[in-house]
Amino acid sequence: MLRNALSLALLAPALPVAAAPVAAHQPDSSQVDVAVTSTGKQDAVYRVAVRNRTEAPTELTVRQSVPDGASIVSTSPAPGLGGSPGPGSPSELVWPVRLGPFESTTVTATFHPSGVAPLSGAACAYAGWNGQPVDCSATVWTPERPAVAAPVVAPPWWRQWWVPAVTALVVLATVLFVRYGWPRAAARVAALSDRGRAGVAVVTALVLLVGLGVLAVALALPRLAAASSATHRMPASGWHGPTATGKIGVRLRDSTFEFTAYRFVCAPAGGGQRCTAVVGLTNYGPAPEYWHGSLQRLGNTAGDPLGTDAIATRVANGGRDVFDKPVVPGHRLIAQLVWSIPAAATPTTMELRSGAFAQGVRISP
Repeated sequence: MLRNALSLALLAPALPVAAAPVAAHQPDSSQVDVAVTSTGKQDAVYRVAVRNRTEAPTELTVRQSVPDGASIVSTSPAPGLGGSPGPGSPSELVWPVRLGPFESTTVTATFHPSGVAPLSGAACAYAGWNGQPVDCSATVWTPERPAVAAPVVAPPWWRQWWVPAVTALVVLATVLFVRYGWPRAAARVAALSDRGRAGVAVVTALVLLVGLGVLAVALALPRLAAASSATHRMPASGWHGPTATGKIGVRLRDSTFEFTAYRFVCAPAGGGQRCTAVVGLTNYGPAPEYWHGSLQRLGNTAGDPLGTDAIATRVANGGRDVFDKPVVPGHRLIAQLVWSIPAAATPTTMELRSGAFAQGVRISP
């Protein structure tokens, strides 16, 4: 017995040691790439390519929103468990993905649209199952429309059949007036008194003035209409710039910032609802710019639009205050914005603004 124990003790250093499994690391936005492309003629085929740019294996969760008014035709591979957890949330497809060092994969989803309008789609890769979004991408698919016969273009007015006829009549009337009417008219005017001739001159001048006035009004009306339309488009609140509107997955520009909403979901929380949006922000201005949580609002059916929930937004971003530092020029920031709304309310519009006096963008969740 003792001899066996000593033998095992001497052989232990030479025995092979089983390697422990390598744990997947938690990536950040600089280590994962997501690219969404769309193809297809009558059905929208979305391909979400995910790439691990590091030497360590990575566990991710890919979430792709189902476009409004579209039905799912097929997916490859089959998605995992998950989806929309609450009211007012768009349905989505969820794939768990594990990538080796510098490995990439592609998941595909095919949707059938309910109409002929373009479909915007977005997808994000999250660290683990409930981690932070590390990268997102979006695309807009446009259906192929059937060929339409070219409309019949009417010939220009000078090639219409009635133009030479009217011209001939005008020439004939002018010749007849000069030959027969003008001498009689001149004789009658000469036979008038000085007061009568003055009256004829006044009437002639009035006719000419009225004709010139009608011509001037006809030329000025288009410009007046354009000026009036521009005046009505000016915001009554004093904010400047146009208002851009769109849906999830559509890039919208507001002053120096470009916003893209990649995901929107609501879930019951504390007797109300907590709505979370994944938003991408790029600063195209020449200088660093701050953005403010109180200006990123969510419209709802229960009352006035609400600003972001500061504490919930910070928690959703892993304890990081996404409004604390300015966004440098050319930098793309991906953040989660959280709003707390009443339980009976329905989200209507996200309002994202680059500054206090900007019109902002409106996104239908």
